[in-house]
Amino acid sequence: MNLLANPVLARELRGRIRGWRAMATLIVYLSITGMITFLVYTASASSFENGVRDVEAGRGIGKAIFITVMAATLVQVCVITPTLTAGAISGEKERQSYDLLITTLLSPLQIILGKLTSALAFAMLLIFASLPMAGLSFLFGGVSGTELGIGVAGLTATAVCYATVGVFWSTVMRSTLAATVMSLGSVIFLLLFIPFIFVVGSMIGGAFNGTPGIFYIYTMGLLLSAHPFIALGITEATLSSGESPFFFSIPAADIGKVWVPSPWLVYLFLTCLATAFFLVLAVRLLKPVQYEIRRRGKRGDA
Repeated sequence: MNLLANPVLARELRGRIRGWRAMATLIVYLSITGMITFLVYTASASSFENGVRDVEAGRGIGKAIFITVMAATLVQVCVITPTLTAGAISGEKERQSYDLLITTLLSPLQIILGKLTSALAFAMLLIFASLPMAGLSFLFGGVSGTELGIGVAGLTATAVCYATVGVFWSTVMRSTLAATVMSLGSVIFLLLFIPFIFVVGSMIGGAFNGTPGIFYIYTMGLLLSAHPFIALGITEATLSSGESPFFFSIPAADIGKVWVPSPWLVYLFLTCLATAFFLVLAVRLLKPVQYEIRRRGKRGDA
């Protein structure tokens, strides 16, 4: 299967890029990110004017710019990416071209991958378009290439996972509006549900009153690593404190100290599992009419 020769991918890319919506989305996306970055730079520069050396002030400004650009980009990826794929299959149903699509020689996997890749290509364009603003932090210092690489990896994994969620709901729902609402609702529910469970579990386990145990550390660590903002935020905090980008230690009540993997690694692993899960469901939900016809033909010949 040659993905570049996929006719669904070629059609979707041409229709998405040639329209005015792609340019308008890119302009609004970069304008919002640029304005937020400028405001953070102004606030950071004014807060470091008195009693701070120039080098330390520059590092603080660079760190503030980097975190702001990455956080703003992650927010917009969480909002925009599911909507890019929510109309992938439901739009075909609304245009009454769904039956023609599934009776072609393309397999359900080729159809899903063509729709998904075209949306991810535009999502990656949005991500890489914001990197020059994140690169401004290197002019001030305080940010390493490792932090930038981890940030890009986290953004890419989030875009792929949430785009697959949008494709899944697009195969389930009959209208694009319903698929968009369910896609965004699923993302928002995940982003709010994980902190809620963490707070409730910490209150029940009494972790706020003392050193947590090893079971609590690994359980809640796995839960928090499924949240993009928390996982990447904890990773940034550990890197800023001089910890390794792959693992660090946490004091535990049971054995004194326990080593845990960096949250961004766990997040990449969990997003890969979620992407594969929703991709398989989306492929299964597409009705392969051509395969049923072939099977009936073989039975008739037999």
